[in-house]
Amino acid sequence: MKKSFFLSALCLMNVALMAEDYELRTLTFEDADAQFAPYTLDYANRTIATWSDLVDDAQYNGTLTYTTGGVYTWCDEGNTLLTHRFTAPYWGGGHAISNFTIPGYSNDHLPANTAWYELQFATLHGGNNGSKNFCVHNGHVDDYNSAYTICQTIAFADGKARVIDHMYVTNICYTLNSLVHGDGFNPPATDTTTFHIVAIGQDANGNEISRTSFALYLGKDSVVTTWQKWDLSVLGEVVSVGFNLVGSADLYGDWGLNAPAYFAYDDVAVRFDKNETALPNLSTLQGEAGGGLNSQKVLHNSQLLILRDGKTYNMMGQEL
Repeated sequence: MKKSFFLSALCLMNVALMAEDYELRTLTFEDADAQFAPYTLDYANRTIATWSDLVDDAQYNGTLTYTTGGVYTWCDEGNTLLTHRFTAPYWGGGHAISNFTIPGYSNDHLPANTAWYELQFATLHGGNNGSKNFCVHNGHVDDYNSAYTICQTIAFADGKARVIDHMYVTNICYTLNSLVHGDGFNPPATDTTTFHIVAIGQDANGNEISRTSFALYLGKDSVVTTWQKWDLSVLGEVVSVGFNLVGSADLYGDWGLNAPAYFAYDDVAVRFDKNETALPNLSTLQGEAGGGLNSQKVLHNSQLLILRDGKTYNMMGQEL
């Protein structure tokens, strides 16, 4: 009895010591928490100074997410350093910032002369915990499209491996409508239908090192309609995380997955060593690298780089 008590106490002490080794920094997508330097998405003639500036004017065929060839990009500089980019149009996959909401997902909530795929950025309740902004993932890889499609990822812009502690996820209304009520591509889901997000931890070379999953739909009695916490710490230290959507056999047809491959996420918490200094934002880094208005930032292999006078610098201002 005493031995068991001692071992339990020792385990609790170890957990407490481990908890003191890091602090959590959270990507909220809220304007008040934005620390990145303003930048311009030239293809849309849009200056991005807050997270809300990344919300498109329309949920479908908007300038930011559907201008062919435009590179939509964001980075949580000065905080988690998580970053993402995709090449428009968004139907090819990507992670787009949103604040759209719809109060329901039955066809009664569909505006006249509108299809559900035109409402692909909306959740039932806005962001997590009553917040405004969130991010919407689109994209999947299966046997049909694997030859030309890759998983959409979030990555650490400095290329350093860290533990993503958790994020909050939920279904978007478009997916809910398709699963619960069915549509022209997908019959209504059944009691045996399943639909999961798969998170794939990756190293600096993009190789898979771990994976975990989260159920968005487990039969008619288990449908995610509110924000739910997803533990991602089981992935361990990762440089990037790829996301895929997979379902039961009834969700697939001759052309692969028929269900809309979307989910929304918010409040992504990352573990940082308490001894790690706060990361400066891009404007500071540009100054260290001899930058300024003539500098340009680009994403290459999921790392944020600064181009200046023919030279390339990393996020810490070091010349490469």
